[in-house]
Amino acid sequence: MKNDEITDVFVLVFKTNINNLRQVKSVAAMLDNCPDILKWNVDLADIDKVLRIEATHAQCAPMIELVRRAGYACEELTD
Repeated sequence: MKNDEITDVFVLVFKTNINNLRQVKSVAAMLDNCPDILKWNVDLADIDKVLRIEATHAQCAPMIELVRRAGYACEELTD
């Protein structure tokens, strides 16, 4: 196994106020450029506008800060 191979993937789920595709695109650059994020999507059909992130760690605070810096509300969904 190579040392840089990712062995653990953590799924983080957040409630946001990202309401449309234009807003999704406005956070995309920040999320796409974060090396800890492997994959992400926003479910615009969900009432909580759920942001689902697959990450290399289970820490929510840095992800919340990224979204907030883009100008949107973001809080962890625990269940």
